[in-house]
Amino acid sequence: MTVAIIAVVAVLLVLGVGMLILTLMRRSQTVVPRVADEDRESRDNVVGLDEQGREIMASQEAPEPARDAGGFESLLKDEINGLGRELPPADED
Repeated sequence: MTVAIIAVVAVLLVLGVGMLILTLMRRSQTVVPRVADEDRESRDNVVGLDEQGREIMASQEAPEPARDAGGFESLLKDEINGLGRELPPADED
């Protein structure tokens, strides 16, 4: 009789913990899209002033130009050569 009671309590505990986990997972999934879909204007910051004194918002800034990876590599090689050291072996990438 006590084994049956322990088994029922164990099953109820497993079901309760499972329901708790599912409830928390369901709640956490609804929070992320709500934050991601916030209005952009509410997070837009002033980053400067133009020639006429008007505010420039962060959303109006031009994107940064792409970085020149090849130029960086050549500059790095020049610096290493200037220090009189050997170049490191090339990566396998």
